[in-house]
Amino acid sequence: MRRSVLFSICLLVAAVCVGLGGWQLGRRAGRRAANRAALAERALPALVSGDSDRVELRANRRARISGRLDEGREFLLRGRVVQGIPAIQVVTPLRRPGSDTAVLINRGYVPAPDALEPGRATWSEAGTPWFTGVLLAIPDRGDGAPLEHAGRETWRRLDLSAFRARLPYPIAPVYLVAEPDSAAGTAHTVRGQIYPFRAEPPPLSEGPHLMYAVQWFGIAAAVIAFGILFVLRDGPRTAPTSLPPEAP
Repeated sequence: MRRSVLFSICLLVAAVCVGLGGWQLGRRAGRRAANRAALAERALPALVSGDSDRVELRANRRARISGRLDEGREFLLRGRVVQGIPAIQVVTPLRRPGSDTAVLINRGYVPAPDALEPGRATWSEAGTPWFTGVLLAIPDRGDGAPLEHAGRETWRRLDLSAFRARLPYPIAPVYLVAEPDSAAGTAHTVRGQIYPFRAEPPPLSEGPHLMYAVQWFGIAAAVIAFGILFVLRDGPRTAPTSLPPEAP
């Protein structure tokens, strides 16, 4: 009786693990579907937003945007590395003509010896430049982990609510990752490299869901094997009954 109960528990635990593995496979399928939809969006003709704000800027669409950079209120993302060089990323609000809503432009990397402080340089791109790239949704976790160092504020990551609290005007819920041919502003050269060095959109991936699913299925198999080998086969055995002594 005791062995049956223990083996039933093993089967229950294995069933839960199989269910968790199936859940991870479902999440992987959802991620793959979202990636296909994102690629289809990016294949569409680029949105153009210049003299009018009538164009709806949507995540995963390519876009071409013009306006004036508000470099005095740009955001610095710390802890980056580009081509083996410690750096930060510069994200600058772009004020479009005829619109009170700015669009954040990820202008790329600038070198910083400690990946924290880029010095007093502004890395200006003068005039009214055009930026071309992919629009991505700004994450909104409520805190981008701001840190003040040497009189300048840096951020660990993008954060919509935190950035909106820092700016005196609205910003769109999407930002643009500028491509290398975007803008024709002032070039800043360091050791033969022009900065800002344009970033690339984060790669579309399926995430770790398949690995997690395999782990859960492996745990289920191990639990069942344990139940068979140690609960059923090695359960308590009845001692052999001794034979009565023979009569003389």
